[in-house]
Amino acid sequence: MCAKLGGIPWAVDNLPFMDKPTMICGLDVFHATNLGKKSVLALSASMNNSATTYWSTSVVQDDVGQEASNSLCTGMASACEAFKRANGAYPAQIIFYRDGVGEGQVEGVCRAEINQIKQALSGLSLADTKLMYINTSKRVNTRLFAGDVGRYQNPLPGTVVDAAITDKDVYEFYLVSVAAKQGMSTPTRYTVIYDTIGASPHLIESLTYKLCFTYYNVSGAIKEPSVIRYAHRLAALVGERGGRGHEPPQPHPGFEQKDPCLYFI
Repeated sequence: MCAKLGGIPWAVDNLPFMDKPTMICGLDVFHATNLGKKSVLALSASMNNSATTYWSTSVVQDDVGQEASNSLCTGMASACEAFKRANGAYPAQIIFYRDGVGEGQVEGVCRAEINQIKQALSGLSLADTKLMYINTSKRVNTRLFAGDVGRYQNPLPGTVVDAAITDKDVYEFYLVSVAAKQGMSTPTRYTVIYDTIGASPHLIESLTYKLCFTYYNVSGAIKEPSVIRYAHRLAALVGERGGRGHEPPQPHPGFEQKDPCLYFI
């Protein structure tokens, strides 16, 4: 309830990148093609230097099952304006997490979204704003093990692998952010597709892990950064209430103009 009303139940100290005005964004798309429901895109963006308050928006896609977005440019421009209202200045750097894009869709979906983000920044005359775009994949076949040979066990939460098993031509890393209560833990793969920030890889790995602890429906960590889960929750809230023959409802536009709050969790 505290988070729904715009409060901050808890925060994580010493987030990397926060020495400059930094906006952390998450994007996800809701699909229910078997029920004939239109896809819904949701975008969440942090509004403070502890990444604990979020501005959010949602857009109903034109087609059922549509993953690619044609409205991200408008959404990112609105997010930057909201950031300026909250902080008195536009973000100097943007870290953008994208969920739900398979390896075969990267060129068709991610590259187009990067261009839309650039277009939004250009429209606001933010040519100097740096951007890092990260594709997040939870459905991976890779498994990580700890322990000695013959006595394997799950790796500890916070384990990062960014060499040896990663693609040598791609900037990517695997992160285990939660402990498995039963069975085998599955890492999440993060692929940096576009980067003009140029920071050390351990900084983005540290930021990604710390963001897994700021999802306010869970008292511990989750498998992906909270900003992605917030976008997922908003997209599902809107999309599940649509159906065959009728449009999903639209959240009141006042939520985008008032002080940021997580009304949808």
